[in-house]
Amino acid sequence: MATSKRKRVLFLAALAANRIGGIESYAAELARQLDRKGWDMTICYLTEPKGAVREFLLEPGNVTLDVMPAQEGLGLKNTLEYIKLVLRYRPDVLLYTLGGPVRLWPLLGSLLGVGRRIYYDQTSRSAARYNYRADSKVQMLMKPLTESICATVFVKACSDREQIVPAGKSRVIYSAVDNHRDLGDAAAFRKKYAIPVDRRIVLQTSWLVPEKGIDVALRAAKRVLAERQDLQFVFCGDGAGRDEYAAMANELGIADHVTWCGQVQDLSASGAWRAAAIQIQCSQWHEAFCLSVAEGMSAGLPVVAARIGGLPELVEDGLNGFGFEPQDDGALAAGILKLAGDEALRKRMGAAGRDRALQNHDLPKNVAAWVDVLVV
Repeated sequence: MATSKRKRVLFLAALAANRIGGIESYAAELARQLDRKGWDMTICYLTEPKGAVREFLLEPGNVTLDVMPAQEGLGLKNTLEYIKLVLRYRPDVLLYTLGGPVRLWPLLGSLLGVGRRIYYDQTSRSAARYNYRADSKVQMLMKPLTESICATVFVKACSDREQIVPAGKSRVIYSAVDNHRDLGDAAAFRKKYAIPVDRRIVLQTSWLVPEKGIDVALRAAKRVLAERQDLQFVFCGDGAGRDEYAAMANELGIADHVTWCGQVQDLSASGAWRAAAIQIQCSQWHEAFCLSVAEGMSAGLPVVAARIGGLPELVEDGLNGFGFEPQDDGALAAGILKLAGDEALRKRMGAAGRDRALQNHDLPKNVAAWVDVLVV
């Protein structure tokens, strides 16, 4: 008796495959759950996954990896590459994320016979994008979209206001983290980055770009270090602004209390979360979700985060951390100082954050909701 052909999801992740992060954890868990339903999955990145990243993505056993063309522009060359990719795998579901929703994928998928075309909206909004409204041409282009899954309530509100996604075709499934991954060795992390053992770590994990408020963090660090010297401000991430921010730390006279780790390929396994005492997130743009904050919460860290975008859905002021207005380095410093000086408060807020991550942002549970959407 012939076996039936397994169905397939073609997942297009518009980013470089250079680390094991939130998208990778999500994709691997989705593949595992799809496998139990008899489905396969192709994951496409802008660059070829290699080394540990490749091994992590292939571990579920039902995954094929490929490279997708850059999404910029809607020219003939890119369109032909898109068509080839869809025809190569002939998926039952086309799922794409990042890079913004306005792409050819829904239209091409519809024309090429893909049954369902789904957008995963976890895109942060700049100030300019925040006030965007779709015109009639964009709305026509996006009409073949089957559904949009939004990472937070904030994202859905943006989507409804922008009118890019057809009315009634969006819903919220919170982004999630693996709450049960091994978090590595705190001592090894300190040793690798030469962080003194007598200094508590204040950690921000993000790109080193203006949108992430690194300058705000450094100004707050200056205020904090004027009152106590037993803290080290640690930044995990890279970006075009690294040299500029390192120079700023020098100018502020705090360079010996600042550590630049660069990009950490697997942050969860690095020991960073176990080594840290406090997490900060100083975003200046409208974060869709901020997976690194959810990861910090999962690790039991109290968080001091800017009140912008989807961050208030993660960090409830006074419960699992403190909020501050995005440019208010004084309020950020005050939150850090409250936590630094009160171990019981750190533990209480960290435990509340962990509970919140387990309840709202648990990877297997939230991916199961995704599977209910995809497998119909």
